[in-house]
Amino acid sequence: MHFICERSVLNEALHILQNVVGTNTTLPILSNILVEVSDKKELTLTATNLEVGIQFKLDVEVKDQGTCTLPGRKLFEMTKEMAGEKIEIEVSSDYIGIIKSGNAVFRLMGLSSDEYPRLPRLDKVHTAKLTASVLRDLLKKTAYAISSDEARYVLNGVYFIVAKGDVVVVATDGRRLAMVKKKTEIDPNLDAGIILPAKTVNELMRILHGDIEVEILFSETQVGFKLANMLMISRLIEGKFPNYDQVIPKKTKESVVIQKEEFQNIIRRVSLINTGKSNLVKFRFNDGSLTLTASNPDVGEAKDDMSIEYKGDDFVIAFNPVYLLDALKILDDEQINFEFSESTAPGVLKSGDDFTYVIMPMKLR
Repeated sequence: MHFICERSVLNEALHILQNVVGTNTTLPILSNILVEVSDKKELTLTATNLEVGIQFKLDVEVKDQGTCTLPGRKLFEMTKEMAGEKIEIEVSSDYIGIIKSGNAVFRLMGLSSDEYPRLPRLDKVHTAKLTASVLRDLLKKTAYAISSDEARYVLNGVYFIVAKGDVVVVATDGRRLAMVKKKTEIDPNLDAGIILPAKTVNELMRILHGDIEVEILFSETQVGFKLANMLMISRLIEGKFPNYDQVIPKKTKESVVIQKEEFQNIIRRVSLINTGKSNLVKFRFNDGSLTLTASNPDVGEAKDDMSIEYKGDDFVIAFNPVYLLDALKILDDEQINFEFSESTAPGVLKSGDDFTYVIMPMKLR
């Protein structure tokens, strides 16, 4: 196998592939990347950890076709540090790769490709298209609420729904729920609901940028994301996602418009007094103001307030400030709506017409 290509193009692909290179000690070959050169002037690079697989197809100058596997992270590090515009890779029959660029030459030990797992084929596929920036925004506004509790495995990802031309993405860990809804031009007859694993969501958020079109390929147990010269295929989480609609309060007694940045800053300041054992902040709404207080018997106390347009009764509720900050820091709107009813009922944070965040209160003490 022997080919020449643009070093920057190869390195860009390897930068993404090395994030999914496996560390499975029972299958050492998963730490390698599958390298295939065809007689069609095309290089195919594949990496998988058996949960997520990514494949790139690159245009190259083919000297000799063939296939092998090379250590993924080392290959990325080498191509990153080399200085030449072009890179030349030649692999011998005993899978030793000679990598040249500029004045640098590396000798890299590879393995046969015979035992490397191929990406699964997607059968009975339904498709939908979104721009990369829209898909990334949907995931960014929900991913932080994914549960890490493996006992509740259906919550270890985001629920991704396509119905009536809308896309709805939901995540919850049982203490808060994030939901975002987007009207799209997707075929209104397409009806699909899948649970995307957290690893897949994180990889997508790393990869997706700009207004490039992403084709989403839905099948029964897998999902694919195709953009430009890249294909990602992921396993789905099997099971039934909880009825998220039941968690969202249909009515609340009060709704307050709050300046997002000031609200975010005051929460961050007051929560500085908290430690791991004490992570509660009280929110007191009274005529024209919102006062935040926190106390820690080992550290001290904190208090701060801000002006708001509120004319209701004096009201106190407590939340974990980390959960509120997680949502606030990913929102772009200058103002948010904060809704509440009782100190023991969930609070609801809304931004625009598409984002809803439900957060369970903490017990007042």
